[in-house]
Amino acid sequence: WYQRRVRDTNYFIQTNLSYRGMNVRAYTLDFTVESQHVKEVVSSLFHTILLHRTFGKISYKRESTYSIGSLGIRDNDCSRIDFTYCSVNNAELAADVEKDIALFHSELRGAVNAGLTNRGVICLEFYEKKKARWPFTAEQFIWETWEIKIELVSATSTAEQLKRQEIIGTELAEKVFYITQMINKSDYVPKTPDSASDIGNVYHTKYQDVHPFLFRLKHCLTGKQEPGSVGTSVKKLLSYT
Repeated sequence: WYQRRVRDTNYFIQTNLSYRGMNVRAYTLDFTVESQHVKEVVSSLFHTILLHRTFGKISYKRESTYSIGSLGIRDNDCSRIDFTYCSVNNAELAADVEKDIALFHSELRGAVNAGLTNRGVICLEFYEKKKARWPFTAEQFIWETWEIKIELVSATSTAEQLKRQEIIGTELAEKVFYITQMINKSDYVPKTPDSASDIGNVYHTKYQDVHPFLFRLKHCLTGKQEPGSVGTSVKKLLSYT
């Protein structure tokens, strides 16, 4: 099963490269972490992004006239890393994101235990739907992607583990700052539809009181198992795509 997941990596990479050919904004963030830090690292980054890609409830009064409600925000303290991040205060949205992150972590940890690979990629994609003429279904167009590349390592001592936690906290702060810089640029984002009947082409409508842009999470396993520890691993720097 894990061997199949690794073989499927080529499909993931080819698909992602095609996004770049369509003028899609694509960003990559690299992390070298222990297994216990994976979920908090990915959660802090993806929830930060979603906070900037979510509106309060959009209510239409009439054609081309709508109002946007307030957006609840909550602070989240990481339990294994010295870091606090903000997220949309919506339990259902948080549960959907955490479910996909947990699945990615579980598969990556299983691959490590099987000696197959210690690397994986999880991606947050934003897309919109474009109407098509009958009898064709609506097409989906991706306009922004955020990849987090994870390399799992193991600390050889408590001191090394504590040092790594400190480094991760600093890296997260730097990358959250980078995320806000990129998101606040005057680049393309889908326009809010004029009609309530079209809102599902731009925003998720399943969540109560909030409307995030249409998004999905994907993940895959990459590369082969490489021996080493945090102390011997080269520190990864933020990469831009």
